[in-house]
Amino acid sequence: MARAYSILILPQRGTRIRRLVLSARSIRGFLLGGGILLALFGWWASDYFWMKLQFQGPILIGADAKNHWQRLSGLNNQARDIEGLLADWRGLEQKIRTSLPAKHRASVANGGFPEDLERNLASVRTELERLIASVPTAWPTQGHVSSGFGIRKDPWTEKPGFHSGLDIPKPIGTAVLAPGDGVAVRVGSSNGNGNTVTLDHGAGITTMYAHLSQIHVKEGERVSKGQTIAEVGNTGKSTSSHLHYEVRVNDIPIDPRRNLILESPPPS
Repeated sequence: MARAYSILILPQRGTRIRRLVLSARSIRGFLLGGGILLALFGWWASDYFWMKLQFQGPILIGADAKNHWQRLSGLNNQARDIEGLLADWRGLEQKIRTSLPAKHRASVANGGFPEDLERNLASVRTELERLIASVPTAWPTQGHVSSGFGIRKDPWTEKPGFHSGLDIPKPIGTAVLAPGDGVAVRVGSSNGNGNTVTLDHGAGITTMYAHLSQIHVKEGERVSKGQTIAEVGNTGKSTSSHLHYEVRVNDIPIDPRRNLILESPPPS
């Protein structure tokens, strides 16, 4: 005979006592169902907190990189200011020279003060132009962005994950151009990323190019903006031929499309 358990329900005074009879099988069913519900709740809670952590990543990165963005966005303005200052100085110098009596013009011209000031301003302008040329403001290759910066569904795990760069699909062999002056600091193969090149542009700015088929620079080589450094490929953990392009400031990944890339966007 199957074992059964009785539960007595004691209502208010004056009413009948009720008895609930449960078989051992029923109790096992309740316990099993409760365990399943508890496991499902635990899975949902862990997945929720994991997703929350994933979405907090870009917010924290954006907060840490705010000062770097302000610095980069001001470089072009500084260069324009220097150009304007030089032009204003040349006009002012000419007015000073022409306003002086003829016998004093030669002494002003030979005194060296205007030339020294202009030379100092030109030196500052040259340094700013060098910094601006180093900033990766161009696209490494033309084409639409198939997978952008931030949270996306991972093509391998089908779960949301943080994507630290831009994916630009192009045929194998398409030229990859340096978006700014820099030095090749890492060249070779990397787990998952296949053949890669990393350029150091100074001021804490680096760019990385992954899944390459061919590499045309050597480690330690200095490159110029617009120079071909590699070719698009399908090496490493890749579902199709494309360029994975990353920009980092002090090793913090950023979205270069926000206000770093100054050229027109690639055609879609």
